[in-house]
Amino acid sequence: MGGSGSTEQRVLDVVLSFAEFDTLPRLLRHVVESACDLVEAHYGALAVINGCKELTEFIAEDGRTHVTAGDPRSIGVADFLGAPVVVHGETFGNLFLSGKDEFTARDRHIVTAIATAAGSAIGHLDRYEQTRRREAWLRAAAAVTTDLLTGTTGRDALYLVAQTARRTADADFGALVLPDHNGDLVIEVTDGGSYDAEGLRVPKEGAVSYRVYESGESECHDEGRIPTVPGPCAVVPLSVGDRRIGVLIVARPVDAPSFDDPDLIEAFASQAALVLEYTRAQGDTERLAVLEDRDRIARDLHDLVIQRLFGLGLGLQGLTGMSARPQLAERLGGFVEEVDHTIREIRRTIFSLQEPPSGSASLRGQVLNAVHESARLLGFEPDVALEGPLDSVVPDQLRPDLLATLREALANVVRHARAKHVAVTVGVNRTMTRLELTVKDDGRGLPLADDSGGVPHHAGGLANMAARARRHHGDCAVDSIPGAGVSITWFVPLVLQEATWR
Repeated sequence: MGGSGSTEQRVLDVVLSFAEFDTLPRLLRHVVESACDLVEAHYGALAVINGCKELTEFIAEDGRTHVTAGDPRSIGVADFLGAPVVVHGETFGNLFLSGKDEFTARDRHIVTAIATAAGSAIGHLDRYEQTRRREAWLRAAAAVTTDLLTGTTGRDALYLVAQTARRTADADFGALVLPDHNGDLVIEVTDGGSYDAEGLRVPKEGAVSYRVYESGESECHDEGRIPTVPGPCAVVPLSVGDRRIGVLIVARPVDAPSFDDPDLIEAFASQAALVLEYTRAQGDTERLAVLEDRDRIARDLHDLVIQRLFGLGLGLQGLTGMSARPQLAERLGGFVEEVDHTIREIRRTIFSLQEPPSGSASLRGQVLNAVHESARLLGFEPDVALEGPLDSVVPDQLRPDLLATLREALANVVRHARAKHVAVTVGVNRTMTRLELTVKDDGRGLPLADDSGGVPHHAGGLANMAARARRHHGDCAVDSIPGAGVSITWFVPLVLQEATWR
């Protein structure tokens, strides 16, 4: 080595060069190489202790790299020189040098100075990285807020949150886990990754997502704790005040860095949850306004227009009997038919106004359509009553049999009853444990097979209805009074089944 002045200048140059590095691995390698060069040591190592992790790297003078997990003495080095690297008041690691016949006091001062400067540089780099990550998450939260408040709604809004979180966290997988109508957590949307997890129900036993959802406390893991997510993951709650609406998951590949900034992800998730709830509430308000307007229009049509047309039709029908001129009576009869046709069209309009704005094929809509179809053959509109939460609690697999039974019952009325009035009721009881369909008419009733009151002649259709009910552990009851009509009651139990993996 040269003189003291040149050595001090070299140490100063090395210390100043630490500020040129913007990534931690490059900075650490430069620290070890510079220390070896300044004290003329053949081997150098920096044992980094970060939580439960320990990485020891030896760099030879010729550039070869040896990686081990122990102390320098474990490779047979007898004489070594070490100094702690302290960052923010805590030991970040230890700088070791070896491979020199004898280390002097000046060597120890140089290594101490290098270790101290390295700790300062690592601290500045750490603060820079924290600031950069914080700014990135703030920009992400602002971008998501802007997009959600300017029109992104529904599943698109959920995808936007998952995608933004994944990209900002430098992860390869992001997901939103939300509760379904039974309260079970389901992976609603995913972004990234090579697996399709959407629609999977999260098991309650031992699931990280359930713990986070119920406790409101984030969890970060170095190894995958979520099915199909093998690498480091962070699971944070989507909270609005004290209420949780779901869970946000971000995950990285195996051997990728773990998540050490859950507070930043939590802040993003809280902001996203708040905006999601706001947009959902805004959408509900808009839909409610539309439904209220449609309900008002339907009510006005029924209470005002149809009643006036009905009165007009009765008046015209009365004039028909008073007219002595057959031609005039025929024309009045035609006007009465037109009024009846107009009333039927308005009723169809009322039923369509009561359908959801989305136009989805709800069970209520399917029942109404089946009744409307029969009206053309009956010559009049049956009365319809729909009771209880039909669309939300009646399982999809039950609906085809319910509708087939309704159509068959109405077809029997058309073919055999000669009825003037039909009432259809479809309802779910208050405990949501029973679905019931009732079709009543005022027709001739069912003819009996013999004088003793045996099986009705039309038992074939009734047997089909009963078979459909028994398929779902229900039954079908028929009450017939000759000359007074028939009442068919078709009922099945409802069991709210637990959601399963899809």
